Amino acid sequence: MKRIVLPLILSVCFIFESLFVEYFPNGLFGIHKIFVPHFLLVVLILMGIYYVRNRTILYAFIFGLLFDAFYTGILGIYLFVFPLVVYITSTLMKVLQSNLFVSALVTLLNIAIAEFIVYGLNILILKTSMSAIDFLNERLLSTLILNLVFYFIIFYPLRKWLLRMKKEVLDE
Repeated sequence: MKRIVLPLILSVCFIFESLFVEYFPNGLFGIHKIFVPHFLLVVLILMGIYYVRNRTILYAFIFGLLFDAFYTGILGIYLFVFPLVVYITSTLMKVLQSNLFVSALVTLLNIAIAEFIVYGLNILILKTSMSAIDFLNERLLSTLILNLVFYFIIFYPLRKWLLRMKKEVLDE
């Protein structure tokens, strides 16, 4: 039963992202910013900090492929971005202390990296006409704030559970 909980959590985040976009459209409350939920990525980043790195990278590949298949027209963008972000996270956390605020900064940094990679690829394939200034003002800042709120909501319970699961995996 415990083996299914982590994929279930990731699947719920995967589905919740699309529900968030559906029920909280841009321009809500008179705010004309683009809020991009990266709830799945936040959970993967926390897994990169508090769980087994190789298993987390495997989950990142699987959910990156699913994300590309369901939400983008191009296979490979998130298949590359999710594992890269997990790898960067786990590498950074080897030299940084893992507490609430350092983990939050690492999470924000990695979400920004993912957003810049996706933005750059969209410019490269001529899929967006948004300027870099508009991207920063209308999309990146609001996206970081939204995902930081989600991070603070899930941090303590998920961290505690991931550390317990990591101990069980390493004891096997």
